[in-house]
Amino acid sequence: MCAMNQESLPFFAHPALRSFPGTLKRALGRLFKRRRGEDPTLRSRAASAIREYAEAHATLFERAERLKEKAERLERAGTPSESARNRAERARREVEAGLAALRASFTASVGRSEGWRAFDREVTLRYPAFEISGEGH
Repeated sequence: MCAMNQESLPFFAHPALRSFPGTLKRALGRLFKRRRGEDPTLRSRAASAIREYAEAHATLFERAERLKEKAERLERAGTPSESARNRAERARREVEAGLAALRASFTASVGRSEGWRAFDREVTLRYPAFEISGEGH
C-alpha cells in the first residue's frame, strides 16, 4: 500500500457511484416496505385461505401444472399438440375459477376492496401462472 499513489486508487466521486447507496436504499425500501394501506393480518388471512384451498384441491393444481409442462414440452420438441394445449388451458381455467370463487367468498367476509387487493396479491405471489378475472381489476 505504501508504494501506491493517489492516481492508482479508484475515483469514488463518479456520479454513478455517489448515487448507488441512495438507489440501493430506495430499492430495498420498496422491496421490504409494507405497501401503503395494506393490512398484514388481512394478507395473512388471505394466504391461509389460499393455502387451505390449495391443499384441499391439490390434484387440480398438480393436473394444471402437469398438463402445462406437457404442452410446453411438446412445443419445444417441435410437435405442437392443439389437444394438449386445450387440455392445459381447461385445467388452468378450472383452477382460476376455483380461486375466483374463493376470492368472492373471502372478500364477502372481510370487506370488498381490501379483500380483493390482499387476495390477488397473495395469489400472484404464490401462483404467478394463474390470473383471476372479475371484479376488482
